[in-house]
Amino acid sequence: MISPSPPVTVMPPARAIVERAFDKLRSYGTPPYVVYLADADGNLRRIAFRASDEMMNDVSYPIGDRLPLANIYRAFVGPLSLAVHEAVMPPNAQSSPSPRSSNAPSGLESDLKTIVTVTANAPPAYRLDVRGIETIGGHQVYHIDLAPRLDPERFALRALWIDTSTYNIRRASYVTHPDIVPIGEADLTVEFSQVGPYWIAARWIVLYHSPDLPHPGYRELEVKQMTFPTKLPDWLFDERAYEQHRRDHDVDYLHHIFPGGAP
Repeated sequence: MISPSPPVTVMPPARAIVERAFDKLRSYGTPPYVVYLADADGNLRRIAFRASDEMMNDVSYPIGDRLPLANIYRAFVGPLSLAVHEAVMPPNAQSSPSPRSSNAPSGLESDLKTIVTVTANAPPAYRLDVRGIETIGGHQVYHIDLAPRLDPERFALRALWIDTSTYNIRRASYVTHPDIVPIGEADLTVEFSQVGPYWIAARWIVLYHSPDLPHPGYRELEVKQMTFPTKLPDWLFDERAYEQHRRDHDVDYLHHIFPGGAP
């Protein structure tokens, strides 16, 4: 049973709320590998994720006992990218955002890092506005709007819902652009949950905007099962190496993790 958060009597400053929330997010750490089942608009996917370089191996599910066709790509992990990025960065590089490369996750990785490294000597990336206190899943949350002061494509967050008691981020909304979503811009809402020792993005709602679409497109993704292996082979995340294993008719390396049908 979920215990409601106690009522809030004093409203802290918006920036103090946000900074404390990302301190809390970092405190959960980042698993080196994740394997999970996700329902994407009624289609079940099995996804393996490697945190060191944010690569994903994404296949349809259920599958047989041989290696299936896989989409292998670098992930855009959204709000979770802060924890992933800091877990693999050299300690002396954590004081400033890393340079963006052509294959780096765009926008939100640097975006979230900018929020938590803001100091009195640097202009904040956003104007922050506490809209009030709302309830999500029985928990009181601060609803905070974020308006970028510059470069709105890079600074993509638009709102956060932060637990008034634990300072866990329970919901985030942000925008993307064609570098991330090829068909056009999109509005995303992400809801978070605790799985094992980690705080993860468990449900995504996406509204796509494109001049080629008469109405906004809709996509929803929800995590159904998740586990955290200590090690996975590198070839799972290398397109050429993976295809060679498929040509050799190898057994599906991950079949034992979720061997049944849909949960």
